[in-house]
Amino acid sequence: MSNSSYIWDSYDLVRNITLSALNSVSEEVADVIPEGFNNNIRWNFGHILVTQDLFMYGPSCPNLPANYAALFAPGTKPANWEGDVPSLATLAAQLEEQKARIKETFADRLDEKLSQPFQLGNKGTMNTIGELFTFSLFHEGMHMNALGALKKATTTGK
Repeated sequence: MSNSSYIWDSYDLVRNITLSALNSVSEEVADVIPEGFNNNIRWNFGHILVTQDLFMYGPSCPNLPANYAALFAPGTKPANWEGDVPSLATLAAQLEEQKARIKETFADRLDEKLSQPFQLGNKGTMNTIGELFTFSLFHEGMHMNALGALKKATTTGK
C-alpha cells in the first residue's frame, strides 16, 4: 500500500467521524452559542468545509456557494451572519461531496509542489499538496475537539 493510500484512508476515517458527529446534532442545538464560546456547532462544520476548500483550491473556493466565505472562513462568527445559512443536511451533503471531489482532483498529486509554499505563521511551512492536505486533516480534528466541547456545553448547560 502506498503512502498516498494511507492518506486517503485517513481522510475517509476523519471525514466519516465528522459526518457521524454532524448527523448526531439537531438543527436547534447546532445554533446555540454557549457562554464562553464565539461560535456554534453549525459554524464549526461549515468552517471545516470552507477551510479545506481554501487549502486545496485556493481563496476563490469555486466549489462552494459564494456566501460561505462570509459565513465560515477563519475569523467569522455566527453573530455576524446575514442571509441564508445552510441546513445541517446541506452541510453534510457538501462535506461528503467535497471528500469525493478532493480525492478525485488530487488522487495522484500529493507529491506535487504548491505554486508557493504555505506558511503557517512561524510554526512551519508546507511545500506540497500532500503536506497541506494532511494539515487540513489535523485542522478538521482540532474542530472536532471544539465540536465536542460545544456539544457538551450545549447539552449540559456547562
